[in-house]
Amino acid sequence: MSYIKNTVLCLILVLATFSFANAKDDLTLLNTGGKTGGYSQQSLAYYTDLAKYKGDFSIVQLVNPGNKCVAVKSLLPKIKSPVLVPWGSDMEAKQRVDGCGATVDITKGTVVRFVEKYLYVCQVNSKLDITRNTGKIGHNAPINGPQAKTIMAANSSFGTKHKTIAYDGWGAAIIALFNGELDYAVVSPPGNAQVEAKGGSCMPLSRSDDSLFAKDTKNQNADLVASNIDAWVVYNVDAKQAEALRSKLKKIHFDCDTAMSKWQKGCDSKGTAIHNSEFDINKSHFTRWEDSVTWNTIK
Repeated sequence: MSYIKNTVLCLILVLATFSFANAKDDLTLLNTGGKTGGYSQQSLAYYTDLAKYKGDFSIVQLVNPGNKCVAVKSLLPKIKSPVLVPWGSDMEAKQRVDGCGATVDITKGTVVRFVEKYLYVCQVNSKLDITRNTGKIGHNAPINGPQAKTIMAANSSFGTKHKTIAYDGWGAAIIALFNGELDYAVVSPPGNAQVEAKGGSCMPLSRSDDSLFAKDTKNQNADLVASNIDAWVVYNVDAKQAEALRSKLKKIHFDCDTAMSKWQKGCDSKGTAIHNSEFDINKSHFTRWEDSVTWNTIK
């Protein structure tokens, strides 16, 4: 059985190989998400963009198993050359509690890109005030997930009695919001932009002055701060190699004519990208990571 697994791994790596001239290092892009989701699309974009840096890598490999358990438990330990891995705080939270045991210690590698995506609570009826007017709030499944925890925090902080309704994705919640089935909906970006484009309004679930957290002047309930974090981590490199890759990724994001910028609908330097990416990482980012993992953890 182990022989078959090793053979399959080798075939995956060979089929996904892209060669360069005047090479120095190998680099593997290992997708930990589904085959067609955001991680997969971004990994493909990086694969396309890094092809412009001829001479930097002898081989660039895009490995897309489409399963986080296979990616993290079976493939990652076997890759000894530089490997770039995307991992989410929500995925880490799930794995720590009742997943397949596929956890990723981001402190053991070097974080070269950090994306913190605060959620938003949106409404269509401008006369409603979520801190006073009890209503139905839609959010992603499961019914007892972290988004529901934030809604319960709102009830605790403001004395409301909001009811939660779980949908299969925030896209469905937005449709229900505009159909009048919901009073409010909790969405991830760019869902807030979609609601606002249709005349609705959204409030960030961050710590900003215009957030729901800021309105909680008495309790300062941390569960009102709702975020998911994507950490792009490189392993099997030294500090110089990690810095070189970080610089290349930053350049890719600031160039408005790259596959990544096109995927993000804009480039970071102009503030138009769907995601705000941070590349200069310090200790605070690891604190924010654990805060987000804690918010996402449901036991």
